[in-house]
Amino acid sequence: MRENRDVSAHNIRVDVSGGASTLLGLLLEGTRAGSGVDDFLADLASLAAAELSHPGSEVSCGITVHRRKQVSLDAGSTSEGSVSTLRIPIVLDDDSSAVVNFYSPRTEAFSNDDVEHAQQFAVEASRALLLALRFSQLSDSRDDLAAAMQSRTIIDIAIGAIMAQNRCGREAAFKILRNTSNNRNMKIRDVAAAVVASIAGDTDMTARFEE
Repeated sequence: MRENRDVSAHNIRVDVSGGASTLLGLLLEGTRAGSGVDDFLADLASLAAAELSHPGSEVSCGITVHRRKQVSLDAGSTSEGSVSTLRIPIVLDDDSSAVVNFYSPRTEAFSNDDVEHAQQFAVEASRALLLALRFSQLSDSRDDLAAAMQSRTIIDIAIGAIMAQNRCGREAAFKILRNTSNNRNMKIRDVAAAVVASIAGDTDMTARFEE
């Protein structure tokens, strides 16, 4: 790689010559901060730009990530004001791919060595980027599960209350809840929360789960 340079990211200093270890450091720092894949992409674009920049010949970088059935992610610079562009595609897995675009205001800015260097960086970056996407997916799945558990808890409490009030079984209590939901054009979870609040006198029915 090129000579050692320091690039700031999330208030840490990383040695560009560190290669994969530098990329892993960015990933771990972003994951620890809970900032998500967007901030990691922005840091990755900055690091990629530093890799191809020369004194007096600065390069900017933009990264776009394509995921199946999801909105694309964009980070870093755009092509506005650029004269030369170097485009490096990355295949991440069966569902995701990315494009790393390097921009320069100079004509014929990228040499054969630059292209080779950018391709090598992309190979190393693809591993960290794929991990970042998977971390993000796991985080989203965890949040969805927590929300589902929250709704299920409120509904179960409401069903129990309806069973006690009407001296009926669980199936009949749920039918009452469902019919009320349909008649009032409300979500079952919202009807359940209203039922519990009317009994407990508390509108804050947030359940607590240990992670």
